[in-house]
Amino acid sequence: MKVVISLGGSVIVPKELDVKFLKEFVKLINKFKRKHKFSIVCGGGHTARIYTRKAKEFNLSTNEAHELGISATHLNAQFLAKILNAKFSKEHPLKIGKMKGLIVSGGYKPGWTTDTDAALIAKSMKANILINITDVKGIYTKDPNKYKDARLIPKMSWKEFEKMFGKKITGAGKHYVFDPLAGQICKKNKIKVIVIGKDLKTLERLLEGKKFIGTIVGD
Repeated sequence: MKVVISLGGSVIVPKELDVKFLKEFVKLINKFKRKHKFSIVCGGGHTARIYTRKAKEFNLSTNEAHELGISATHLNAQFLAKILNAKFSKEHPLKIGKMKGLIVSGGYKPGWTTDTDAALIAKSMKANILINITDVKGIYTKDPNKYKDARLIPKMSWKEFEKMFGKKITGAGKHYVFDPLAGQICKKNKIKVIVIGKDLKTLERLLEGKKFIGTIVGD
C-alpha cells in the first residue's frame, strides 16, 4: 500500500521536540516500511508559530512570515529524515511523489499548508491513503478542546467535509484539522483521507488493517 503521512507540527513540536513520540514513530515506520511505501510530510509546530508570530512584530509581510514557517517544517523534516535514515527533500511535492525510497519533506511555498503538500505528493504517488496525524483523535462535530459535548465523527463523505470546512482556506491563521484545499485535491484524485490522533497504537492498528479510532473521509 502507498501511504502519505501528514505529520502535524503540533505533534512533533507541541512546545519542544517530542522525543518520546518521535522514537516510537520511527520504530513503527521501520516496522512497516517493507510492507508499505511511505512519504512523510512534517508540519512546523511551535517553532513555526514562534517565528511567524514574531515576524509580525518586525512588520514582515505575510509571505515572509510564511517562508520562516516553511523553514521550521524543513528543520523538523531534516531531523526526522536523519533519525529514520531516510531522504530529506524540499523539491516540488509532485516531484517528491515520484521519488524512490522513504522521503521526508516539509512545506514548499507560501500559501500552501503541509496538508496541501501531502495531498499533492499523494496525487503524484498514486497513494491509497493519506493519514493526517494531529493533536485530536479525528474530526469532531465541534472543537473538542472547547466543547465537552463534541462527538467524534468516524466516517464522513466529501460533501459532509465541505459543508463543515468549505472548499478553500478563509481567514489568515485559521486552523483546520485538515486543510480544505488539500481535501479538494484528495477528493478529485479519489484519495481516502484518515485523520487520527498522536496515539501511535492507532496508527499501528490502521496500518495492520484493524479497527481504529479516527475519522475516514471519502466517498
